[in-house]
Amino acid sequence: MQKEDNCIRRIDVLAIGLFGLAVGALTLGMAQLKLIGEEDKVGVFVIAMVFGGLVQLLAGFTDIRYNEQLGGTALTMYGFYWLTVFGSELLSESTAFNFDGMLYVPIKLVYLFFSAVMVYLTAYRSIALSLLHLVITLTFLAAVCVGLGLISKTLPGLGHLAIGVLAFYHAIASLSQAFTGKALLPLGDPILYHKLPCSAAGQELEMTKG
Repeated sequence: MQKEDNCIRRIDVLAIGLFGLAVGALTLGMAQLKLIGEEDKVGVFVIAMVFGGLVQLLAGFTDIRYNEQLGGTALTMYGFYWLTVFGSELLSESTAFNFDGMLYVPIKLVYLFFSAVMVYLTAYRSIALSLLHLVITLTFLAAVCVGLGLISKTLPGLGHLAIGVLAFYHAIASLSQAFTGKALLPLGDPILYHKLPCSAAGQELEMTKG
């Protein structure tokens, strides 16, 4: 009975995190493309921190509680990124501190490689999720180039818009599938496959029977 109750209480936490990512990325992308004015910069940072940071963190911690290591790691790490970077941007904008773009190059480089690894790992989940992380990886690459003064913010802006659209699409697709049991929007089959360990396979079979 307890296992059945746990299955009933379990929700699609990834959809919550991706909704937050969608709001944060779309807002940031519009700001980087100057579709949102400079006078609203502080508001952009607050939205990025709350939706891109806090919402992903809460979803990630819940995913970890459900023993979802991949989703929990991705959501919490990206959540910490959004909170840290845009918290620093907000501090720089609202006080006498003026942080140079080079300050963010190391963290963006780390997340560039982290996202590249996630492209491979999420290929075991779905095409849509792997594609999302591919766009995230390319956007981090563009952001590093901006920090080094090589390009303008146009490419990262376009990248964040693409991230927002893909995250929103995946959130709607996974949420509707979890609620209706049908794939109303296709996410695509996994690109890669691997055999589950005996213990994990047994747990999955038990949950299927339940």
